[in-house]
Amino acid sequence: MVLNSIQERQLAEHAASHELHVLSREVVDFFYTQTFSPGEYETEEDVCRAFADVLLRHWKLCCIVSYLRDDETGSLRECAIHTHQDLQKEQALRASAQLADAVERQQREIHLWFDDVGDATEVELTGAFQLAQRNSEDLQDVFERAQVRAGAAVPIYARGALVGALVVMSADPEILHAALKGVRYVAAPIMIALGNARRYRALREQSRHIEQLVEELRQRGGALEEANDELQRVARYRSLFLQRMSHELRTPLTSMLGFTEIMIEQENLSEAQSRFCERIQSAGLQLQASLNQLVDISRLEGGQSELFLHEFSLREMLRETCGTVARLAQKQDVTIEYIIEMDAGAVVSDESKLRQVLYNFLAYAISRSPAGGRVTVNAGRGAAGAFHLEVSDEGEPLRDPAHLFRPEENTKVTNERGTNMNELGLMIAHRLIGMLGGSLEIGDAQEARGLRIRLNLPSRPVESAWGEADDICDQESH
Repeated sequence: MVLNSIQERQLAEHAASHELHVLSREVVDFFYTQTFSPGEYETEEDVCRAFADVLLRHWKLCCIVSYLRDDETGSLRECAIHTHQDLQKEQALRASAQLADAVERQQREIHLWFDDVGDATEVELTGAFQLAQRNSEDLQDVFERAQVRAGAAVPIYARGALVGALVVMSADPEILHAALKGVRYVAAPIMIALGNARRYRALREQSRHIEQLVEELRQRGGALEEANDELQRVARYRSLFLQRMSHELRTPLTSMLGFTEIMIEQENLSEAQSRFCERIQSAGLQLQASLNQLVDISRLEGGQSELFLHEFSLREMLRETCGTVARLAQKQDVTIEYIIEMDAGAVVSDESKLRQVLYNFLAYAISRSPAGGRVTVNAGRGAAGAFHLEVSDEGEPLRDPAHLFRPEENTKVTNERGTNMNELGLMIAHRLIGMLGGSLEIGDAQEARGLRIRLNLPSRPVESAWGEADDICDQESH
């Protein structure tokens, strides 16, 4: 008898070990499926149902209910439910809820077994029955109405905290007793599977969000391409308009200036007639300068300007440019002085563009200077064969010199009349300095009044600097 008992126990242990081994393989298969086909078990309910199916393939349990902690309420809630078709589902769920509540309160595994007479065993019923009495309901009556004779609630932990419970019930206590190790084994990997499902949902949502962003970027890219095409079309029309306008206006304007010059120099005009002709000539010259500036800006923006390098005398270029603005300075009652170092010598650059740069800065300095003021130009050599030109005036100090070459930023706030021709000339000069490979320094004049602009230029521009007119940086000296 004793030998038979030992053999029966060994056979039972072997059978239980085999069941756990098969159960472990099925859990691994589930993880494999979840890894390579994550959409098959997407929700928490899908995962809990899958583990319930694993248990049902080994033991004929009447009821399996998975509980997970609700993030909003903080209490355990039903996640997945399996009940036999002959079972009283409502009563079974009421019994499982009380067992899950007992697990949550006592933080331990709860068992409840009933013998054939209807009495519960005295080993593991205390916690559950205390809960039933608190709810004014007899748990034994609930089990009898549900037609189950045994129940167990196994806690589910994650990082040492109770996050759920797996409740199983059976009409046959022996079946539940045989399945208890399997229930404990399954309860542990449930949270791993739930974590995988949650990560998959998060990745899927993130993927959808990325796809949505990509689609928005594609649509915006298409809109930007259309806008760019429209801008290029408008730029072409603007260039054609400026070319046509320049041609149509330059021809009659040249004739007007020529006849005005003849009338002033060769005709015997009265004082009033001479004065009127000089006004016509002054207005014509201003209009001619404006046309030239508009055409220059159009060419610079279209990348049509080229450098024509040759060697010339810096002294002669400076003298001739100061002579060109002499009439403008005389009208403003401003004196122009220029100082050239003895070793200034000859330089290699685009003389025409350098003249235009210097002329624009001188015109701006004259326009800023008060009557009786003075504009000073200094020229000299620097390190490594470079040279510099410095223009100083006696006008009012600028509040923000950084916006000197972006007058449109100041126009919105301080200048309702818009950008004048002198400011437009500065914009052109700024870009030409970039083409010539030079840099600018802006600061106060030495007398703490007025503005000082220093142009640092190489003795010979390099070809790589020709297309970098827009990349020149303004450097302020304090």
